[in-house]
Amino acid sequence: MPRYHARITGPDYDAMADLVRKYKVMVARHSVEQVANGYCVDGHASGAQIRALESAGYTVERLEDTDKASKARQKETRKVTELAVSAEALSVATSNAYLNVAEVEAALAAIAAAPNKAFTKLIKLPKKTWEKRVCNSLRIGKGTGQDRAGIFLLGGVHAREWGSPDILIHFMQLLTDAYRTNTGITIGPKKFSAAQIKAIVETKDIYVFPQANPDGRNYSMVTEPMWRKNRRPAPSGHSESQCVGVDLNRNYDFLWDFPAYFHPDCPIANSVDPCDHDVYIGPKAASEPETKNVIWMFDSFPNIHYFVDIHSYSEVILYNWGDDVNQATKPAMNFRNASFDGKRGIANDTVYREYFAAADRKIAVGLANKMRDAIKAVRGRTYRTEQAMSLYPTAGTSDDYAFSRHLVDSTKTKVYSYTIEWGSPSNPTPFHPPYPEMKKIIDEVTAGLLAFCVAAT
Repeated sequence: MPRYHARITGPDYDAMADLVRKYKVMVARHSVEQVANGYCVDGHASGAQIRALESAGYTVERLEDTDKASKARQKETRKVTELAVSAEALSVATSNAYLNVAEVEAALAAIAAAPNKAFTKLIKLPKKTWEKRVCNSLRIGKGTGQDRAGIFLLGGVHAREWGSPDILIHFMQLLTDAYRTNTGITIGPKKFSAAQIKAIVETKDIYVFPQANPDGRNYSMVTEPMWRKNRRPAPSGHSESQCVGVDLNRNYDFLWDFPAYFHPDCPIANSVDPCDHDVYIGPKAASEPETKNVIWMFDSFPNIHYFVDIHSYSEVILYNWGDDVNQATKPAMNFRNASFDGKRGIANDTVYREYFAAADRKIAVGLANKMRDAIKAVRGRTYRTEQAMSLYPTAGTSDDYAFSRHLVDSTKTKVYSYTIEWGSPSNPTPFHPPYPEMKKIIDEVTAGLLAFCVAAT
């Protein structure tokens, strides 16, 4: 069944919520804008969904047949069987195509090898994926000490978002090359001095896990380009190919069992149906090996105080929370309070709002704005900084889980957490745009991450 990248216009904001709540359309929730005849949002929908929307009075502009356009994009990627072996061949700066799954791992190993061994360490993650792949992360940092701030960068969670691992590989290649040669980094007009690079590596620990979902990425690049989930086998009694997989960014232990916590009328983009194409939450919280690997990173490196999960698309930098609108005056109104179960997730009400202390919000917004400003400096693109809750709430996401850990267990570190949604809705195949455009996105997001690492203390 064809799926289309589309602009969908409805008469009011509630009609936008119905896109998720009633019609199960996957929309870029932070792309909502007010237009002359109502509200408009960018999204992806099947032909049947579009016909239902048009019958209900929505205006739908088909921008492209996503399946057809993305199949063409697959032909522009490197063949999976072609594994480059030299560091030069693995350089994102000189590449003309997305790195394939094997190349991401090879690039990670090359960064950790000589001559960077004195300040890098390859970290083998404990859980193999469903297709028995081994995942690795990397620590960049010279020296030790309890006062070193840890910064955890994650990518490749959603299979079809091909650019996220490339961003993080490029970030690591630039950072390690600059430190080793005692030089600065220049990305367009944005400059980072050699002293700033030295301070990052010698006073902080940068943990990078660039490819959290290699099974899904491989399947998306080779077979079904719009695939989002991992490759958990279909449950017993389900043979349909679409019943494979779990949305890893709905699988964390933060309000995971969403029907018990959220208002039944809220437009949450989560599903308990294993055959849901995009947002199946899994059989239990943290059920997936890929999710367990991320949690292991937090547990194993308690100096992690900052976390950024790289996704697409919307050109936005998100901070907590994603389950409801924030408030800073009622501490008892929070995700741990069972008296609010069944009341969360309605954006415009006052029955429930998630507690986020004013001091924490100030820090979160300040660091988000550092990323925003650095991104804009590269080529003028303005990424908005805003709370993760927007058109619809979410549960089980990495950023909310990361920040919630210290509230659930006071012995755990407070982790300021973010999601970057790179890329514009106006791009063709916005989850994996043409690589010349992706290269520009890689540059701007890399600048944002470097600015974040400079500012985070």
